[in-house]
Amino acid sequence: MASVNAPRGLQIAKKNGDGSNSTGVRTIDLNHASPKVASALIPSDIFTGDPIFIESLGTIKPCTAEASLKAAGVFQGCSFVNGSGEQKFAKSIVGGVTATDVKIHIASDPDQTFFIQADATVTASAGFGVGVVNGPYIAGTGSHRTGNSGYTLDASGPVITTNNLRVIRRAPWDTGGVSAGVSDAFPWYEVRIANHMDNYITATVTG
Repeated sequence: MASVNAPRGLQIAKKNGDGSNSTGVRTIDLNHASPKVASALIPSDIFTGDPIFIESLGTIKPCTAEASLKAAGVFQGCSFVNGSGEQKFAKSIVGGVTATDVKIHIASDPDQTFFIQADATVTASAGFGVGVVNGPYIAGTGSHRTGNSGYTLDASGPVITTNNLRVIRRAPWDTGGVSAGVSDAFPWYEVRIANHMDNYITATVTG
């Protein structure tokens, strides 16, 4: 069971509804994604497990907890060519990167589910883990040493209104319960992105 606060952001689990899971990712080639150069497209550090959003001109940023912000997916690493002409692969990317041939990889399927660690103890009465509530994530500090995200699920925030994540269940490998009605601290949950941009496609219909 979980008892140590060791978040790694959103970790790929499976497909919602137990569909076939390829764990495939989408590659965004920053050299052709926007009129902007790569250094302007990535203004902030991004880590594996960070949910990200894409602005209208292609700028890519880690998501905030704002419920109306539509996430494009979850960062899964990057590749680039450094100043010495060497091809590099990394689990994180530095904001304002000046490398060339920069490509980032994201888990972009809106039916993808993820495991994420809660930031505190979750009581049974909170309602997480029964698949009918949403919850916000909290943007923690990632690590360039490990490349891992610091995002967590807000343990105090289960709601039935629109929010960042739909909580599906307690992670099946993380069985807690140190006393009746109370889980252990920092439990893990399986979730999907509730405000994914591909669930909000709109088009103007002309008559």
